[in-house]
Amino acid sequence: MTSRSASLEIEARTIKDSRGDATVEVEVEIAGRTLSASVPAGKTKGGDEAVTVPAAKAVETIHDVILPIVRQLDVDLATHAGLIELERTLVERAGVRCESFGANALLPVSIALWRCAAAVHGLQLYEYIRAQEPELASTGRVRLFSNVLNGGYHALQTGEQLGVDRFDLQEMQIVPQSAPSYREALAMAERVDTALAELLATRFGADRMRRADEAGLSVKGLADNGEALDLLVEAISLAGFTPGVDIKITIDPASSHLYDAATERYRIGAQRLSPGQYGEYLLALLDRHAARFPNLFESVEDPLQENDWSGLEALSSEIKKRGVIVVGDDFYVTQRDRLEKGIAAGSANGLLVKPNQNGSLYGTLEVMKLARRHGIALVISHRSGETLDSTIADLAIAVGAHGIKTGAPQPERVFPGRHTWFRRTKYLRMIAIDESEREGG
Repeated sequence: MTSRSASLEIEARTIKDSRGDATVEVEVEIAGRTLSASVPAGKTKGGDEAVTVPAAKAVETIHDVILPIVRQLDVDLATHAGLIELERTLVERAGVRCESFGANALLPVSIALWRCAAAVHGLQLYEYIRAQEPELASTGRVRLFSNVLNGGYHALQTGEQLGVDRFDLQEMQIVPQSAPSYREALAMAERVDTALAELLATRFGADRMRRADEAGLSVKGLADNGEALDLLVEAISLAGFTPGVDIKITIDPASSHLYDAATERYRIGAQRLSPGQYGEYLLALLDRHAARFPNLFESVEDPLQENDWSGLEALSSEIKKRGVIVVGDDFYVTQRDRLEKGIAAGSANGLLVKPNQNGSLYGTLEVMKLARRHGIALVISHRSGETLDSTIADLAIAVGAHGIKTGAPQPERVFPGRHTWFRRTKYLRMIAIDESEREGG
């Protein structure tokens, strides 16, 4: 069976993501095997992330533009050099920020090509990345960032207001620390999810609860960020764990989406805060809760709007003094030029890695290498509109990332249908890899 790209068959189609929106899936045939990949989409996006196009347009581009390039170049996917040559060519043709193709056209093909190269060698994707990308390869343990409590625009319903109906900060995640395996880390997250659901139902009524975009819990009437954190800490304790020891918390305020550029103010409830006041608000929130439970916080994501580089440098310094990682999402958008700017400014010391922000797996890995060279922690991430594709789990394990952020644990008793496991499937993939490696070695 040939491993040359001239013989590849690529079939693209539209599918529905976890929000019911159209996205893209591809199937590629090589060496008698059919391999697939699909891509997610974000609701709240960084201004500089790769361009996306309507899903139907992306499918057309794959068939009419990308496939002819793949065949014409005719590289041998049995060699890593051949794969990289093909990836570089596609990235170049896609243009800056994938403007010519759309990231949702390029990325599914990119992932499928890496899966093809792995298959030719009889390897799984994570094994292939480890073998071929030694600068990133690691067997370090990956922390699970499980999004159990949602506010912000991922939770807001039609006619509701932040700070009135839902709390402002977008995500409050738990990060199990004491679990010796991924299976046990997931079980810990499930116990907290269950305890939190019961606590919220008791305080607010089950009829006011719902699952937000990333399957985390949200409740109408819980409008104060501090109270939300209090309830999450209480749920951790009710689940039988010690906050800050067994389980830490990470916060994603999605600050860019709380910021009004016209007034240069952040909206927190009825308050309109200057950048300095907003930074002080976040620090006070951390300090109040850490006073009760030292080492409670793992990280804070995007503590300011995405273009406030000078403010980020100053605020990051204060957050880091508290032993908390500052993770750049909208600030970096998995783009090399923005990461270089952050490194020069000495700002965030964590990088949220979203392959669809970059547009290709090759480009994503190159950004990750730059981060590693500068001691920046890698947190691999899903998007709010997800598919059942588990590529990010392979990526996280291949590089021994600091963490993987992939939504709520989706306990089976709440989500009995496997077709709804848009978040859980990533956790299960990590468990499968982990247990396979334990058995094999």
